Amino acid sequence: MKTKDLPNVASALIEKMKSDGYSSSRIEDTTWILEHFFNYCVKHDIIQVTVPIAVEFVQESFGFDFYNTTSRFQTVLRRPLLILFEFEEFGNYKKTHQRGSTTKIPLIYETVYREFVDHVNLMPIGLKTRERKIWSFTKYLEYLESTGILTLSQIEYNTVHEYIASLAGFAPATVRVIKTNLREAYDWMYEKKYVRFSGRQMFPVIRKDPRNKLLSYYSKEEIRQLVSCIDTETAAGKCVYAIICLLTYLGMRAGDVIALKFRDIDWDKGVISYSQQKTGNPLTIPLLDEVKFPLLDYIRNGRHESADPEYIFVTLYAPYTKYSCTSSVFRMVEKCMQTAGIDYEGRHHGPHSLRHSLATNMLAENVPISAISNIMGHSSTKTTEIYLTVDETHLKELSLEVPNA
Repeated sequence: MKTKDLPNVASALIEKMKSDGYSSSRIEDTTWILEHFFNYCVKHDIIQVTVPIAVEFVQESFGFDFYNTTSRFQTVLRRPLLILFEFEEFGNYKKTHQRGSTTKIPLIYETVYREFVDHVNLMPIGLKTRERKIWSFTKYLEYLESTGILTLSQIEYNTVHEYIASLAGFAPATVRVIKTNLREAYDWMYEKKYVRFSGRQMFPVIRKDPRNKLLSYYSKEEIRQLVSCIDTETAAGKCVYAIICLLTYLGMRAGDVIALKFRDIDWDKGVISYSQQKTGNPLTIPLLDEVKFPLLDYIRNGRHESADPEYIFVTLYAPYTKYSCTSSVFRMVEKCMQTAGIDYEGRHHGPHSLRHSLATNMLAENVPISAISNIMGHSSTKTTEIYLTVDETHLKELSLEVPNA
């Protein structure tokens, strides 16, 4: 946007925040930062307002790195600028922003880091994708310094592969993202003649890791602890309780839970019917009392009025919109497990682990695989059979008959 248009965009943003229910103090903070930013642009004769300009503004005015906030105060100062650019481009903004990486940029790589940030900011990509690319590059530069590599020309072909090997504690999906981001970064550095080989030479193909067949499982007693620990006296607790019940008693995927609409529930017939986001296939499952009553309690007593009235679940804080991703559901499950005192070390502890546990517990009660497959929404019982790998007492059902010698 142009500097002369900034006050009008900022004014429209403030009105949107007011309609979304933000507090007067939050609106005052946002107004102050945006006015300060506008004055900075005018003072420096800036014609076109961009993210790199906001980065310079934050550094000069408040003395911290826009992409590396290290305190809540810095995050609060940065947020008005983040939502300004989002609102100008999309007419809306994200409810929250993850804190930037707290990794400190090695001074010896600061110049190339700044160049890379400017390069990423020119890409026609979303803010979250930008932050991931910069985060991946930042962590890699930190690794280079820790191994004694002080110039990019010292990098050997296997340096990045050794770095990837050091990420054993990360989830496979995260490692794939890091590989992809580093491949792009190396292509950029190769084009700038900073390194002797490109990202495509280093990572010709980035393969998806095969799925781990040994799935995490929680017993019926652990599930009972999980459900019973939730405080249903608060509006937030009612929302969390309804979501956890859908995950534990019906085995729904997190993406399908947050996408549920009022039209998907037939209260008279007692069923939930929806199209699965993962496969697109329709699925109808029974509306059990263990789910029905928590849902009704949330809808009547816990759900806020929302700009997305067709969706059942809306965010716990203003602006009250539908959930845009499943990360909030993961945090709900994780927090409930911690509150319930469930030891999940060595086990996955997100929404999908509850789905696996439901299937396994049904299997332990001798529910036919075909019935479990129907409830899970699997198109084939072969998909359902992966749940048998955590249940030793039923593992024999997958065994092939060994012919006599």
